[in-house]
Amino acid sequence: MKLKLIIAFLCICSLIIFQPAIAQEKERQTYKMDEVVVTATQTENTVLETPSNISVINAADLEAMDAKNIAEAIKKIPGVYYTNASGLSPKISMRGARVGMGGGALVLVNGVPMNMGEFGYTDFESIPVENIERIEVVKGPMSALYGGDSARGVINIITKRSGETINGKISAIGGSYNDQRYSALIYGTRDKFDYNLNFKKREQDGYRDDTSLDNYYFNGEIGYWLSEATRIGAYLNVADQERMLAKKLTKEQRDEDPKQATDYSETENTDIISGLNFETKKEAFDFKITLYYKNRDKEYENYLNATSKPYKKDLDEDVYGVRSIITCKQAVFNKKNRLSFGFDYDCDKSDLKTVKAASKTPGAPYTVPDPKKTGDFTRQELGVFLQEELSLLDNLTLTAGLRYDYFEFDNDAEYDFTQDGKYDYDTKPDYDKWNPRVSLNYRPLDNLSVYGSYCRSYRAPNIYDYYASGSYSSKNAYTLEPETFTQYETGIRYAFAQWLNIDTSVFRIEIEDMLDSAYDENGKYMGKQNISEAAIKGFELALLGAPVDWFSYKIAYTYTDARYADDILAKPDKTRTVNINNNRLTKIPFNRLNIDLDARLYRCKGYELLWHVDLMAQSEYQMDKTNTDCYSGYALVNTKLRLEHKSYEAFVAVDNVLDKDYDGYAYRSYGKNYYYPAAGTTVSAGMAYKF
Repeated sequence: MKLKLIIAFLCICSLIIFQPAIAQEKERQTYKMDEVVVTATQTENTVLETPSNISVINAADLEAMDAKNIAEAIKKIPGVYYTNASGLSPKISMRGARVGMGGGALVLVNGVPMNMGEFGYTDFESIPVENIERIEVVKGPMSALYGGDSARGVINIITKRSGETINGKISAIGGSYNDQRYSALIYGTRDKFDYNLNFKKREQDGYRDDTSLDNYYFNGEIGYWLSEATRIGAYLNVADQERMLAKKLTKEQRDEDPKQATDYSETENTDIISGLNFETKKEAFDFKITLYYKNRDKEYENYLNATSKPYKKDLDEDVYGVRSIITCKQAVFNKKNRLSFGFDYDCDKSDLKTVKAASKTPGAPYTVPDPKKTGDFTRQELGVFLQEELSLLDNLTLTAGLRYDYFEFDNDAEYDFTQDGKYDYDTKPDYDKWNPRVSLNYRPLDNLSVYGSYCRSYRAPNIYDYYASGSYSSKNAYTLEPETFTQYETGIRYAFAQWLNIDTSVFRIEIEDMLDSAYDENGKYMGKQNISEAAIKGFELALLGAPVDWFSYKIAYTYTDARYADDILAKPDKTRTVNINNNRLTKIPFNRLNIDLDARLYRCKGYELLWHVDLMAQSEYQMDKTNTDCYSGYALVNTKLRLEHKSYEAFVAVDNVLDKDYDGYAYRSYGKNYYYPAAGTTVSAGMAYKF
């Protein structure tokens, strides 16, 4: 009821409070909200014309902060929650919808999907921030356009291009814990060609003892313009990574020494992601198609100190697919109209081998096969979609879309889950889903828009879900099915003046058939099943502007209330089970606030001294599903001082200025709390040459 009242209040405010100011507001200039974006509809619209939430981070925003990866930039957006258990491998959740071991939002770079692996994660470290022109983020379900991997949102990344012959930047950064970052970027145009090439080396020791990462990256794109309206481009991203990450600590271990590590995991992987784009823009239609191929060669060793049974995984993954869309731009009754349709296909083939150590001894050889987690696993998805964008009035646009997806799995594990026919186990489950979307965008003023939307999406189980639950699935006679996400959203955008822009929204997400751990009334574990329901509702507010030419600000506030919405059993300890209906979901605080301030302190003879300060504060969150204990809220302050010249740049940055003692991740399991401590104050400094 409260959420409905808020929605009604926002709509009434837009039509009544702002209406008397129509004449004067039409003359005012928008700030930021006239940017052209494409992610929410796969067609070009300004932010004010977009019929859903959308946030934009541009190259200037990335320059201002000392973001080591794109997750550190995206976490500043309203509705985004950030965790970094190891300090070296970040994860994000948008609107609290990333639950369990499933992947998060769909991440695209120049149209190529980056999600990979048995969980469908995106490695945010593998996308160098130095080469990014713009990041567009849409929170909430987007399956009506992008398929099942987008049920938790879409992050669309566009790399840099230039109309000049040559641009580039060479940089070196050093800092606390052996933080070393070296990057070389060159991009520009020559005749009918455009190019973009970036090489990066990143090395760092973690806050925890004997943890580290040692990564090399190359990414780039070469394009050829067949005409002024038609371009073909080839994209390549190569990441070679080594990571040694620390495991959890108990409260006693953390109090004794938060830097210690009782055990480790080690990962070595090489990812190759390639894509071929063709795009043409005509007066009557636009057409775009992307072909892609991805390969991952990964070796993962867990529990090297043998606090649990050590094991090793070898993964060889091949993914190929196509994404396409054609948009017809034919007016209807002299009103703007765009009809889009397209299809996507994705095939993921993974060869997984898991071997356990011979004993619970550090350094013991891996000689015991694990057939349940070994085999050939294939996932195929075919989707077709249709979307209509029709201007009902000059200032009222209806967007309606429908997508059909067919999923097929082939889980060919070496283990016989039927046990010679004793149990019924489906090795080749398949599903189909219809995903609708309807939204309205109304602009009573040139600088004011109101939107409302409804959409339904799904997330199919991943490879890990199937093999991890195989024995339970066969013995308890169930087959994992997709989760369903339904979102209701309304929002207001108001470009009042250059010094004040307002972007606010309220939403409700309902998750059905959520994959979760199942227990019977006696506390016996029954595997992961489609047993849960959840309701997530929230309010998001973004304020930004530049009151004077030397100062700008961004304020992002989020309120989220995420709860289980059905009778579900969970275990607060090893002996009891409790009903968690109406309990809060874990790791989602009620309140989160980000404030970014940017000031120009000095300008003379081509030099500028720029100062950036950001504050992040969040309230407490629940550490387990039974809501037995909370992790306290905290606040962090970071700053960066940068000397800028058209040819040179130097900076010094300090993270966690107040040396706050906190954890990148914390949780509770069977009555005990576990922690992943984060670093205190860290310092970095760098120099760059630009041309």
